[in-house]
Amino acid sequence: MDCTPSEHACVGGENLSGYWRCNTSHLESLELANLLRALRKVAGYLGPNVGSVEYAGMGGTAPSSIWIEPGMVKGTYPVPEENVDCLVGIVVHEALHQLEWSDRVWRILETDFAAMSPQSLVRFQKVVSTGEHLYVDSTVRYSILEGYLEKARNRVFLEYEAEGGDMAETFDSLILLWWKRACGLGHVGDRGDTYGEALACLERLTAACDALKQRESSISSRCEARASLYRSCWKDLEGMVSRYRIVNKRLSWVPRHLADRGKRSEGSTHNRQIGEDLSHGLARDIQTHVAADSADITPLIASVVGYDNPDLVATSRWDYAIPAQPVIDKVLVGRIRSIFTTYSSRESLESRGLSSGRIDSRRLYRAPVSGRCFSYRQWRPAMDWNVTLLIDASASMRGGKWRMVENTVSTLHKALSGYRNRFGAYAYFEQDRVCMISRLTRDGKVFSVPPTGQTASGQAIIACALFMPPERRRKILIHVTDGKSNYGCDVSYGIEYCALKKIHLVTLGCGCQDTDAMERQYGNTLEFLESFRQLPHAIEQLLRRTFLYCSNRASLSRSTGCRKPGEVQGEQAKGRESLENP
Repeated sequence: MDCTPSEHACVGGENLSGYWRCNTSHLESLELANLLRALRKVAGYLGPNVGSVEYAGMGGTAPSSIWIEPGMVKGTYPVPEENVDCLVGIVVHEALHQLEWSDRVWRILETDFAAMSPQSLVRFQKVVSTGEHLYVDSTVRYSILEGYLEKARNRVFLEYEAEGGDMAETFDSLILLWWKRACGLGHVGDRGDTYGEALACLERLTAACDALKQRESSISSRCEARASLYRSCWKDLEGMVSRYRIVNKRLSWVPRHLADRGKRSEGSTHNRQIGEDLSHGLARDIQTHVAADSADITPLIASVVGYDNPDLVATSRWDYAIPAQPVIDKVLVGRIRSIFTTYSSRESLESRGLSSGRIDSRRLYRAPVSGRCFSYRQWRPAMDWNVTLLIDASASMRGGKWRMVENTVSTLHKALSGYRNRFGAYAYFEQDRVCMISRLTRDGKVFSVPPTGQTASGQAIIACALFMPPERRRKILIHVTDGKSNYGCDVSYGIEYCALKKIHLVTLGCGCQDTDAMERQYGNTLEFLESFRQLPHAIEQLLRRTFLYCSNRASLSRSTGCRKPGEVQGEQAKGRESLENP
């Protein structure tokens, strides 16, 4: 549907998007990202083959993309509801074109274009374009979508009238009158008698196209039938409209091999002339915000390592995991849980209104009647750790190595379950030149993936650091691998990003052959194990050494006069600041 930025607001009816659009913002990039996410969700409800919704200037290259012109949304934030209604109508309309294969109809008619004169070609394409608009809009089966389509049509009608499409004795006025009458907007004195048989011929075309939905079952047969109807209608119509002047002489469709050379037209979704694109920086900010809730997280990684980094590879979430079958050591679970309990900060839990204990100062403002003026304060572990386990799932991890990994993940998951702890486990592998990040713990269950591909450790570390809850203070990231990173960005980017976000990163190299190469990559964040059999107990020792080291740092700060106000006393609370300042 031809719709360009306009000063006109949508007319007719109340604003529909105000009832469901809640994620709004006054920040430009965040507001445009929220709107783009909402438009993609609307398009997804219509079907799986509607293409992607993109702003012009975001760098999308898919020919089936639905392009949104930034001029329709830029300027006022949050975006006004009337503009959102029009955008939803445009997206629904373009998605219906994809579902009904309108582009196939144009390709079928492409052979007829070569034999036409320039004037006849413009007129015929306007007939086909408007006929397709009317046909796809009539396929809507949900009443709420009809309201959005009406909003978008009203804007298009205003654009037609602004360009002179309502002038008498013009072909553009005939097309506009046909379109309005088909939508039930005709009225007495609308120049219907001026065009006479030409308008009647177009209305018969509309009725014939509507009848195809019941007669033809397959999409391809409906496309061929519509093309035949357009040809037969033009044979009867060509002589009637040859005397009508054309106001807008732009073509509605151009073959793709010509459009790729820059001769892009106005009507087709992927061949539209884009007027105003987003700025380079704003487009990147929108992509970053959208990637936070999507499967493709490459923009998030690019925001850390640089958009122009030559080593950057595509990174995606992978949620198609299989249930794991681990063997859990209950004794080891108890020991690891005791480590976290010992080095957790303490929080107070006070019980009031007791008949014995220490006097409650809050109840001394009046004389005790019942005698329940005592309280008891208990200190208990806070248990609010944030631990993430990142596992290398490349092809070299198959067999017994991966079974030990499953046991380790299950042991840590069992030890940290409950309380306010946040434990996450992720596996990364490469498939079809894409770094996949798969979550191994969901809904209290442990999952597994088949190891395959190369090792993209640098980007996986950044992804896990991004996934960790930012509000938690005690952040530990344990990375387990059996070799150096050989794919994607360098590991140094991940190490620097963890240091920036105050995440304590430790890499365990299990059964590594080229230890010198790994030392050059990971530096002092690396520890070696001889085999994967040592992994579960190595995790226990690692946690103990990490907490003890940070406790010693906290004790040293207190002894040199660097004690923080309000810091909790006691031997068990030495590690309270353990991971806040690594």
